[in-house]
Amino acid sequence: MLKQCRDASTPVVVVVGPAGSGKSTLLSQTAASTEIPVAWYRVTEDDSTEPAFGRYLSAAVREMGFALDSDTNSIDAILGELDKIDDIDGLLVIDDAHEITGSAAERALGRFVALRPPRFRIILGTRRTPNINLPRLVVSGDARVIDPDQLRFRSWEVEELFATFYGQPLSPEPAARLTHRTGGWAAGLQLFHLATSELAGSDRQRAVGQLTVHSRLVRAYLARNVLAELPADQRWFMTHTSSLGIMTPALCDSLLGIGDSGRILQQLTERQFFTECDDAGLTFRYHEVLRTYLELALLETQGEDGTRAWYLRTARILEDAGEHRQAAHAYAKASDWAAVSRLVRHATGCAVPIGNDDPLINCGEWRIDPWLALALARLRAREGAIAESERTYREARELLDDPEFVARCESERRELLAWLPGPPIDVRPPQHWLAPLRAALRTSAAGRPSTGRGKPQARFVEGMCALTTGEIDSAREALIDAHAADEPLPAIASRLVVAIVDALRGETPDPAILNDLASRCYREGLPWLDRVCRGVQELLLMRERPAGWRADICEEMLAECEKVGDHWGAALLTFGLALVALYRRDPRAFERFEDAARRFGQLDAPVLLVWSRVLGLNPAAPDIAARATQAAAAAHGIGLPRAESMALSHTTGVGKGRFPTLGDLAPETRGRGGAIRGGMPAPIGIFCFGGYRLESCGLVVDLSGLRPQARTLLHLLSITPNLDCHREVLEDVLWPGAPHDVACHRLQVAVSSVRRLLGEHGLALQRRDESYRLSVPGDGFSDVAEFHRALADAAARGEPEAVRERVCSREYALGLYTGDLLPEDGPAEFVTTERQRLRHTAAVAAVALAEDHVALGDDTKADCAARRAVDLDPYQDLPWRIMIGIRERAGDASAAEQVRFDYRRVRAELGLVESGSTARRGDGDLDPVRNVGRLDRFD
Repeated sequence: MLKQCRDASTPVVVVVGPAGSGKSTLLSQTAASTEIPVAWYRVTEDDSTEPAFGRYLSAAVREMGFALDSDTNSIDAILGELDKIDDIDGLLVIDDAHEITGSAAERALGRFVALRPPRFRIILGTRRTPNINLPRLVVSGDARVIDPDQLRFRSWEVEELFATFYGQPLSPEPAARLTHRTGGWAAGLQLFHLATSELAGSDRQRAVGQLTVHSRLVRAYLARNVLAELPADQRWFMTHTSSLGIMTPALCDSLLGIGDSGRILQQLTERQFFTECDDAGLTFRYHEVLRTYLELALLETQGEDGTRAWYLRTARILEDAGEHRQAAHAYAKASDWAAVSRLVRHATGCAVPIGNDDPLINCGEWRIDPWLALALARLRAREGAIAESERTYREARELLDDPEFVARCESERRELLAWLPGPPIDVRPPQHWLAPLRAALRTSAAGRPSTGRGKPQARFVEGMCALTTGEIDSAREALIDAHAADEPLPAIASRLVVAIVDALRGETPDPAILNDLASRCYREGLPWLDRVCRGVQELLLMRERPAGWRADICEEMLAECEKVGDHWGAALLTFGLALVALYRRDPRAFERFEDAARRFGQLDAPVLLVWSRVLGLNPAAPDIAARATQAAAAAHGIGLPRAESMALSHTTGVGKGRFPTLGDLAPETRGRGGAIRGGMPAPIGIFCFGGYRLESCGLVVDLSGLRPQARTLLHLLSITPNLDCHREVLEDVLWPGAPHDVACHRLQVAVSSVRRLLGEHGLALQRRDESYRLSVPGDGFSDVAEFHRALADAAARGEPEAVRERVCSREYALGLYTGDLLPEDGPAEFVTTERQRLRHTAAVAAVALAEDHVALGDDTKADCAARRAVDLDPYQDLPWRIMIGIRERAGDASAAEQVRFDYRRVRAELGLVESGSTARRGDGDLDPVRNVGRLDRFD
C-alpha cells in the first residue's frame, strides 16, 4: 500500500478511512519514505474558505522549495505560478480533507487536483469521499482510491507489524486470532499493543485469547474521536438503531417512527463512521466494536426494563420483515426465549439446543457478542443448567470491561453459586431470597425462616423449608399463601407443590391444573420448571392409570434434564419416579430411591439425600436393622425428627416386614426420646470470628446459663481446640490478682458448669496434669483451626503451577474470617494479641490472594482481594500498589489517582513523607513486584 502511494504513475491518491484506521500513519510513512520534496498540510474547519485554504496551500508549496509569491493565496494564482516552474516534481500530503466537506475550499481543492502540473503528486487523507471529479481521474489512470477495506490489516500484515515495527513478534495463530477479533482495525491493534507492551512473549500470546475489543480504551477512543464529531440527532439515531444488527432505511424508519433514515445512513457511510453498506447501498451495518459500544449506551439511556422493551420492539419489526436471524438475536437480548424457540423451530422444523447447533445464532456469535453471551447465561439458568450458566456468566464478563456490565454479570452469577455443590466458590456470596431454602437442603434447621404471615415470596420459602422437614400440613398452608406472589417462580411452584402434597395425602389433583401450570412456565420462559410440571403431571397420571409409555415419557424428560445439564431437575424427577413406584408397591422403588440419594449427594443436598435413604429402606433386606440405624443417625445429625422416627420404626419391629407407605409422612412425630443410642456423635461447630457461636447439629447452643467467667473460659479454650492450656494461665486471665487458692476454686466451679453444658452436645472439657483442653471430636469444626489449616495448605503449594489451588485455599480461609476474633470480649488481654495476629494474618493472605489473581489475569478478583487487605490492614504497601496498577491497566486514570490519594492520606497519618528520590520516581515506580513491604519501611 505504501508502494501505491509513492507510485509516480498515479499522481493523485485518495486514502479514505475512519478514525483509527491507520490512514494518518500511512500518510506519514509515505511522506517519510519519499526522496522528492514533500510538504504536509493538515486541514481544519478554519480552512473552509478559498482564501484561507489558498494561503496554507501556498505556504505548503513554498515549503517544498518552489518559489511562490508570499501574497499568492488564490488557487488560480497558485496554479499559474506552478505552471511557470520547469520540471516540477514534488509530493503534497493533505490530511483530514473531510473537515472542508461542502465548502468553497473543497471546490477549490477540486480545481487544484484537476489542473495541477502533471508531475505534482497529491495524497489526500479523508474520512469520506471528497466531492471532486474523482471517477474521471480514476478512469484516466490519474488517481487511485485506497478504501477502508484496503486499510485493514491482514493476518500476515499483523505478524509483520508486531515483528518489525513493535519488535514483539506474534506467532501465526495468535496473529490470525488478533486480526479476526479486531477486524484488522489499526487503532484496535495499537490499543492491544499498548496494553501488552510490558508482558513477556508467552503472556502476550495468551492475552490474545483473552482479548476483548469492547475494552474501556476502545470505548473512550470511540467516544472522543468518532461519536463526538456527530450532531446529537445522529448519535441518537445510531444508539437506537444498534439493536437492529442489520439496517435498511425501511427497518430504521419503522423502528424509530421517522421518514429520513436512508439519508442519515448514507451520511454516516460517507463519513466513514464505522458504518458499512453493501454494493447496492441497500443494507447497512455498524462495525462490531461500535455496535457493542452503542448497545451499552442504549442500556445507560433506557435502563434495563426500557432496553428489554426496545429489543422486543426491534425483534418484532425484524421478524415481520423476514430477518429471522437478527430477530432471534433481538429476542434473545430481550430474554424472550419462547419467541427464540419458535423461530428456531420455524427454521429447522424441530427443536434445536439454543447456542450449540442453533441455525439462527451460532456458537461464534455467542462467544463474541457480550449481550448475547449475557442472554445465553440467563437462558442456561432458566433451563436449570446452573454450572453451565455460571461458566457462561464468567465468559460474558470477560467480553466487556464496562463496570456496570461486569457488576451485572457478577451479581447474577454469584446468585447461582449456592446451588452448585460444595462450598461457595466466591467469598460471601450475596443473599438471594431463596438462600434460606438452599440452607434448609443442607441442614434442616439452618435455613428455616421465622414463622408467621408475610409476603407471598417469603411464605413460599417458609413452606418449602417446612416440606423438607416433613411438616406437610404447615407446608401446605404456607404454600397456599404463596399463590398470590407477583413473581412467576413462587406463584407457579407453590401451586405445583400443593398438588404434590395433596397427592401425598391421598387426593387426586386435576391433571388440567398441572397442564395449565406447564403452559404458564413456557410463557414465562422457565423451561426447567416446565419440565418438572410435565413430569409431575405424568407421574400423577401414572399413579392412577399406570402405563409403560407414561414411564417412558418420564424417562425421556429425565434424559432431557441430563442433556441440558439440569441436575436438580433430574434428581427431583428421579425422586418423583421413586415415590410413584413406592405408592404402587413396585420393588424397583428402592433402586430409584438409591439413585435419587446419589444425585442429591452430588448436589450437596443432604436433607433430600437422607429422605431418599429413609424412604428407600427395604424391609425385606437382610441388613435392614443396620441400614435403618445408619439412616436414623444421619437424620438425627441434620435435624430431621420425622425421618429419624420413620427409620427407627424398622429397628423396633414396628416396620419390619411391612412395605413402607407415603402415609408415614403424615403423622406427628412423637419426640426423640431415646431415639439413637450408640449412634454417631452429633456434628459440632465452633465459631470465634465475628462473634462466638457454638453449634450442635446445626442448632446454636444456648450459653445464657453460663456465668461470665465460665463463658470467658469457654471462649479462651475454643480459640485453640484440642490443645492444652495451663491452669495458671487460665487463673491469671480470669481472676488477675486473686490469691491462688481463691482463683483455683473459682476455676474448678467454672470448669464444672462448662462441662455440664458441653456434655449434652458431645464435647468434653478435659484435664491433663495441670492443664485443660476443649476436646472436639474428629468430625467437629473450628473456624480458627480451619482458617490456619487452609492457609498452611496454600503456603505448601508454592510452585507456580499450583496457583489455582492456592487461590481456592486462600479464598476459603478469608471466607471463614467473617470478623475480628471474639469481638464481644472487647479489649480483654487474653484475646487482644491473638485478635491482632489473626487480623494481620488475614490481611497478608488477602494480599497473597490478590497477587495470585493478578498472575491469573483476573483483575476484578485481584482488586476485591486487595481492597479486603486494605480494609483489614491499611498500612501495607502492596495492596495499594496492586489497586493502582489494576486501574492503570484498565485506562481509568481518575480511579488510579483516587487510590493514590487514599494511599498518600494513610502515609500522612503515619507521618511518612516520600523522600526526594521517591518523589522523582513517581507513580510509575509503584510496581507490586519490586516494592514489597509495609509503609513503615519508607523513610
